[in-house]
Amino acid sequence: MIPIYAISTGKIEDLDYGQKRQMLSALNKAPFSGKMWLSTLGFVEDEQAYKDHGGPHKAVCSFSKANYAMYKEDLTHLPDYAMFGENLTIEDLDESEVYFGNQYRLGEALIEVSEIREPCWKVQTKYGIPDLVKRMSSSGKTGFYFRVIKEGFVKEDDNLELVQLADADTRLSVQELNDIYYNDRKNLERLNYALQNPYLSPQRIEKLEKMRNVALKKRK
Repeated sequence: MIPIYAISTGKIEDLDYGQKRQMLSALNKAPFSGKMWLSTLGFVEDEQAYKDHGGPHKAVCSFSKANYAMYKEDLTHLPDYAMFGENLTIEDLDESEVYFGNQYRLGEALIEVSEIREPCWKVQTKYGIPDLVKRMSSSGKTGFYFRVIKEGFVKEDDNLELVQLADADTRLSVQELNDIYYNDRKNLERLNYALQNPYLSPQRIEKLEKMRNVALKKRK
């Protein structure tokens, strides 16, 4: 069993953290009580402000609470949950131990690791840490997304149970893909290996193919 500290949802708000541009976001989430239906598009009471912040391949966002400590020197107080707007605040599940295609039981639902998270300017603005996006991206500790394989009710105190490991011959961790995507974008060997993975979203495949094309041109 993999302990979950909090399962949270949020509604879209017009947030003001002193920024010049408008910030519509459901970044500020809170744990729900009782149980909630988890559909292929996410928790029924959860919202996303933009089309790239959800969908079937980004139905459930997760982040490891253990990685909050990366920012303890920047903030006087670390949030208890949903620090980065995640639905699942997992106690300690490192990106290096999570593979695309891993399937987990969450209450009645079955979910599968499907996407990396690309941290955006909103979390950086909320906490006033100028290099937060760069630090999070380069570290590989971004959190990750699940798709929903089987819908069902999830209770507030449910935990994760690993039920299936991704295929060994194409196994790719969230940490490894983050390192390729953020730190090693011209490495053809690693890009080719990642593109063999059958569990990545169509959007991620498209981005990786563009990176590979650029790397091929530079090699010529």
